[in-house]
Amino acid sequence: MFIYELEKEEMVTLTVKMKEHDKMEWKCPVLEVSQKGRCILIPPLKYEDKVLSFGKEGVIAEVVAIRDGKPVIFRGCYVQYIKFKDQRYHAIISKENGVNLNRRSHFRVPIDEYCYVNHGKATVDAYVVDMSSSGFSFIVGHYDNQNMEYVQMLYKDTLLDMDISVMGRVVRREDREDGKTLFGCYMIPRPEIDRYITTRQRKIMKPKDRED
Repeated sequence: MFIYELEKEEMVTLTVKMKEHDKMEWKCPVLEVSQKGRCILIPPLKYEDKVLSFGKEGVIAEVVAIRDGKPVIFRGCYVQYIKFKDQRYHAIISKENGVNLNRRSHFRVPIDEYCYVNHGKATVDAYVVDMSSSGFSFIVGHYDNQNMEYVQMLYKDTLLDMDISVMGRVVRREDREDGKTLFGCYMIPRPEIDRYITTRQRKIMKPKDRED
């Protein structure tokens, strides 16, 4: 699909690489769609309460939307601050098709650790099941809140003795027969997560290196 085929009010995640910051990420709604301009318009992006102009040349970014529970990623998007119908927006232009990200193509490493999941102002005790470079899953006791969407998961990896914090968007929910609920989340792939997954897998493959 093309980016201008997204619908108004649909939520997208925008990730920008900048010189001053390694990465910046926003979650925002689509306000307008332009087939002629091959773009979508989103609310003005801000950093420390200041609108970012990105200069005349704009900036390159990555956009992710969720369709039918599956992430669609638009790479190499061009972002520019514009004025349209007396309103200010950031326009996201993409000349390429979005790519359906096949989560199964990413290796999942088992985690098996207790964790905390933050969403909104609530914190839930949970159990992280596994993680890949593009997603993770966790289990909680039966959870009635149907509005869990964007989450932050924190846990202590006891195997590697390190604290892990990741953010993602819930794309799957499964109420199990044992009364617990499984959540599957998508997150934008990051090199540091790939390194963590690789390191953990190597450690699992060499149990003799673990301390008693």
